[in-house]
Amino acid sequence: MSFEKNILPYLAPKIRGIVESIKQNYPGIWGKLEEIRLRAERPLQIEIGDSLLVTAEGRLTADQTQAFIVTQEEVIRTLQLIGGNSLYTLEEELKEGYITLPGGHRIGLAGECLVEQGSLVRIKRITSLNIRIARELKGISHGLLPFLMEEGRPLRTIIISPPQAGKTTLLRDIIRCFSNGEQLPFPVKVGLVDERGEISGCYQGVPQLDVGIRTDLLSGCPKREGVFLLLRTMGPQVIATDEIGRPGDLEIIEEILNTGVGFITTAHAWDTKDFSARPSLRKLWFHGLVERVVTLSRRFGPGTLEGIWDGRTKEQIFSRVQRLR
Repeated sequence: MSFEKNILPYLAPKIRGIVESIKQNYPGIWGKLEEIRLRAERPLQIEIGDSLLVTAEGRLTADQTQAFIVTQEEVIRTLQLIGGNSLYTLEEELKEGYITLPGGHRIGLAGECLVEQGSLVRIKRITSLNIRIARELKGISHGLLPFLMEEGRPLRTIIISPPQAGKTTLLRDIIRCFSNGEQLPFPVKVGLVDERGEISGCYQGVPQLDVGIRTDLLSGCPKREGVFLLLRTMGPQVIATDEIGRPGDLEIIEEILNTGVGFITTAHAWDTKDFSARPSLRKLWFHGLVERVVTLSRRFGPGTLEGIWDGRTKEQIFSRVQRLR
């Protein structure tokens, strides 16, 4: 298993032993593990849909007095193992606030920051690690693909959901299917701007997660520069990015539309009402710039499909709530 091979060896020995005990104590939840959170001088926590604390024996508890308390030394030791016993090798990652491991797993960083002239230079004292387990769910987009094509072309699509509801996992599988021509009349050339490396899970420049054979990838590149570069040089039929919603993102979408290229992206929103109320997103909805809106939730677990909307007519064209598997 990628998780056991590519995450466990990097955990401080005591933390590693506790996490391995979770598997022995609760084999049924092992495959549902989403996050492991290490916070200095606070309880060890895992995320399996619910946030639970962990005892020194690898038992789950809601009682913080029973939970194992992570030390600052264990946070630092985990970082040392990731960096091959040299934090200097993580200098670039400390600037970005995350580290990518083999297998595409990611570790978010928090702590004391070094700021110069109002700008973040790097996180200089790490006190929190959020280990997010990457899982590929190939084929989960198959039932949606007929709704994302029309008259032989990919429709302009946005996937919306609250945090940790499976947007990026679904986006990755749609990109893979478009790129490979899987469950489609023909393959599509995809240009992927993976600004934070979450879609492809790049490790040392190599994608760890499958984004398809006809996908041209820019990892770690800002959206604006990446989109313009791909449009100029790679001739994509679809541009894919993750998480729009910041000021300026709408201009990027409009630039893509001006070239006649399609797009597929994601955004944080609870539903179409919330989506249409966001100042930076409402134009996409009210001006019909997006043709399909796919809504996800965690109602039955991550990746619960709530519906598909036609962005031009504002009508819901698929309404059966189901978990994508």
